Amino acid sequence: MNTFTKDPVSPDYVDPAHAPAFGVCVTTMSRVDTLAACLDNLERCVPRADCVVVSDDSPDAATRAANAAVVARHPGVVYLEGPRRGVCANRNNAMRHCLAHRPECDYVSFVDDDIQLAVDFFAVARDRLAQLPPARRHAVILTGGASSGPHIHECRPLRLSFMGYFTEGDAPQCVNIHAAVFPAALFRHDEWDENIFFGIEDAELLLRALRTGHSIELVPALRARDTLPGSGVLHNRDPRGGLTRYQVNCEAARLYVGIKRYGRIEPDVLKLCAFTSWYFIHLLLYLVRRKSIGSLVPIIRRSNVARVVGPRKAI
Repeated sequence: MNTFTKDPVSPDYVDPAHAPAFGVCVTTMSRVDTLAACLDNLERCVPRADCVVVSDDSPDAATRAANAAVVARHPGVVYLEGPRRGVCANRNNAMRHCLAHRPECDYVSFVDDDIQLAVDFFAVARDRLAQLPPARRHAVILTGGASSGPHIHECRPLRLSFMGYFTEGDAPQCVNIHAAVFPAALFRHDEWDENIFFGIEDAELLLRALRTGHSIELVPALRARDTLPGSGVLHNRDPRGGLTRYQVNCEAARLYVGIKRYGRIEPDVLKLCAFTSWYFIHLLLYLVRRKSIGSLVPIIRRSNVARVVGPRKAI
């Protein structure tokens, strides 16, 4: 547990016996130096996270060995070899270990290896949670603002549009995944959907969480920074078409999430038909404009959409 406290005479003194415990699930793939910087940064946080688990999806053994050596330089951090089935499976791998071996963790955050949390990240989360009624604390998800771009750290309420794009809304329905704090209890009965390799997987998780009584709270002081925006390992061109692997996976995820959303999470036959029709019209126009029609089949295959229209146990 945390031992970080303030002066007992201070109005914001936190009794360490009642301070929430935070876990961090770090997902990495093929970026040894970036992982090292991420873990160095986590060590600077005050208070520190109570549990840090690294799940490594690197495809080659040499990189995994180098990452394991980086983790070994950080006492208490756990290294796991990842399942190499996408970001959702990688996060689940780290999360399951955290829940099984550190059951006292009350909250959990998910960061990629290129994310730098603000040094007061957990202090801000702890103080905001302390201000909430006890009945709400384990059903609220905290989120800060954007971690990159021209509006960095601006904290705006976002929602998922009908067609599966992030847009501003009246009430928050989405989070900035790298500046978010989730109640660990959420993952004791739910997980990231491993049918999604990459792309709006956080929005899909939130669609389910909001329907089970969870809420999202905007906390502008909860900050994180993306140190390598737009330069992920999926930004190389897909050999089967003109799009990058990142773009293929994002379009595939949008199809899968839309079908699941209107078929199961928020079942509505008319919306399901409308979404499917408009999705393929928009997708075809998008691919034609980019002379990337060859990416159509890879997008459909990557979407795993057959699993969402198949038996319910497959989701």
